[in-house]
Amino acid sequence: MGLKHALLVLAAPALLLTACGEDTGVENGTTEVGVTHGTFEDGNYELVETNYDDNGWRAEFTIDVEDGEIVSSNYNEYNEQGTAKTEDESYQEAMAEQTGIGPQEYMDDLNGQLVETQDAGQIDTVSGATSSSEKFQEYAAMLLNAAENGETDTIEVDNEVD
Repeated sequence: MGLKHALLVLAAPALLLTACGEDTGVENGTTEVGVTHGTFEDGNYELVETNYDDNGWRAEFTIDVEDGEIVSSNYNEYNEQGTAKTEDESYQEAMAEQTGIGPQEYMDDLNGQLVETQDAGQIDTVSGATSSSEKFQEYAAMLLNAAENGETDTIEVDNEVD
């Protein structure tokens, strides 16, 4: 009993500190995406997926930085015909009927959160659009990393699904 009690006494503070620790990343599947903090270099930063997903969509994401701050964020997904997911009324209606929210609302929310917080790690997951929110958070972190370093080359994400 003495050893168990000693281990409990040692483990309790460690668990408490872990539970109270600051969130330093965005969890995306099994990969932790680092949170970007700091000053951003002015410019236009772009990320594109190189493949269409199984549903025929491919993400494109741009942010504009002026005076060291993100002034605009534009994340959307496009089909092979070039139609934006936010402009596809049938997709909007079908998703909203199933989950209570469609791309017009959740993409606007995510883009707004990034401009407001200036931090990929502070973006809340939108209920009903969890996987899209996680992808947005991951890609936002990549763009903010590029913006911190002034790397304006387009980031290409090989999102090919096996």
